[in-house]
Amino acid sequence: MKINRFGDTELQVSELGFGCGAVGGLMVLADHKEMMNAVEYAIDSGINYFDTARMYGDGLSEIHTGAILRELDRTDLLIGTKVRIAGDEFGNIAKTISDQIENSLQRLGIDTVDIVYTHNTIGSERNVSSGTLSVDDLDSIVEVFEKAAASGKLRYWGFNGLGETDSIKEALVQYSPSGIHTCYNMLNPTSGYQLTKTFPYQNYEELMKVASGAGIGTVGIRILAGGALSGSLERHPIAQQNVAPIATSATFQEDVSRTSAFEFLHKEGFVDNLVEASVRFAISNDSLDTALIGLSNFDQLQQAVDYANKGALPQEALDNIRGIWAVSQLHE
Repeated sequence: MKINRFGDTELQVSELGFGCGAVGGLMVLADHKEMMNAVEYAIDSGINYFDTARMYGDGLSEIHTGAILRELDRTDLLIGTKVRIAGDEFGNIAKTISDQIENSLQRLGIDTVDIVYTHNTIGSERNVSSGTLSVDDLDSIVEVFEKAAASGKLRYWGFNGLGETDSIKEALVQYSPSGIHTCYNMLNPTSGYQLTKTFPYQNYEELMKVASGAGIGTVGIRILAGGALSGSLERHPIAQQNVAPIATSATFQEDVSRTSAFEFLHKEGFVDNLVEASVRFAISNDSLDTALIGLSNFDQLQQAVDYANKGALPQEALDNIRGIWAVSQLHE
């Protein structure tokens, strides 16, 4: 497994990261044996970054992830988690963030977490109902992050790169986080590629490239578009059954239908299937430090590792994908 430096930090992260979220559900709802087998296999395969959050399974993901890593006695692995403000918590952001960091440490069973991210979207103005933080709201959050880092509770901190593109970029310049999560997949590659203003989905205007150029570590999320890029509507029993797309179509079903534009990758022999295409597409971008794979079972992990070990897609395939963005149904 290829290892990348995470921005300007001294952290070294595997190019494939272990997503512990509820969309896949493995670290929330699977039985202990399957969780343990998956984590052991991931570690043996070179994966060293585990990405969780207090929201995943109402804390269960943090509890399970922490417990299994402790059981394996692997304190050398990297853990990222997230804090999120909601509703009345906007009335005292600093206290909420401080309390959530403490609670996450308790659930994980550790004294120090490697990196903590905000989980809210970022916009020009605060919107309590949607959970959107204004750029100014980040002031008090960053202050808490810095105090927590100084006291040894966290090593680094970062932001969720979802929300309004201009506001996210403004936050990067103003606060210089160590890391950022960014949505990146074949349906919406705008965080890593410059596309036309007519692109039908949110245009992140090369956010990932901008962050990487500024020494900010990059974590790719939704590299399978919540599973849509499998090309199938079928969901694993423990996976989230209703997936809200991020910066793509209005519905999961529409995302699935649009994956047909990339079937040529299989038909022309570049890959065995669209999941392989999606994984290898993500790791083909040098601006992405680690790509999170959401998981429902051990087999999915094993396949993702196999695909990542095949390496980046050939340049011919990448060029042809760019042609799809330019002329295909993605620009209806």
